Amino acid sequence: MGYVVFGMVKAREAGFGVLAEALERGLAYLRQQLTPSREITSYREANRQAFILHVMVEAGQIGQAREAVDDLYENRAKLSHYGRAHLALALHGVRGDLDQASAPDGHVATLLSDLANDAVVSATGVHWEEEEYDTWGMNTDTHSTAVILSALTRLDPENELLPNAVRWLMVARREGVWETTYETTWALIALTDWMRAT
Repeated sequence: MGYVVFGMVKAREAGFGVLAEALERGLAYLRQQLTPSREITSYREANRQAFILHVMVEAGQIGQAREAVDDLYENRAKLSHYGRAHLALALHGVRGDLDQASAPDGHVATLLSDLANDAVVSATGVHWEEEEYDTWGMNTDTHSTAVILSALTRLDPENELLPNAVRWLMVARREGVWETTYETTWALIALTDWMRAT
């Protein structure tokens, strides 16, 4: 459901008509899925929660997401790399940690620093590899790298890792396409964010 709501939010931002009632029903469902982070027992659940919070914040549900965002930040060790990227975007939306003239503040900066430290640098560029893959979340290195590229582009557009992450994503294609439609979707989101920023 998170991806459906995310799609509706992005469609609305692009000027397409979205039924407000359908969007609100989707957001109500997402709010019901939030769990206190102390009850989260797997990285899969933690990543899912981070994505839900990111979607809620993108939809303007800042008040409803604030407590859960702060709670998940305190338990961020449960997150995979791409989950931390989603949490950084949610935190920025909730806390207003960033403006055009300043660097990220403590919480967002901590998450971005953790991601930078975990980057894998190779001859083909920069990417991220998860210790365990979230198969329910259809996670791959390409997906993680795309989500992180999107977050870094939006939150730290001067980050020196960005050009090489773009290069790695382009090299990750096979015969001009990424492996799955899911990878393709996130790669295009990230590359579009990069294009806007540059």
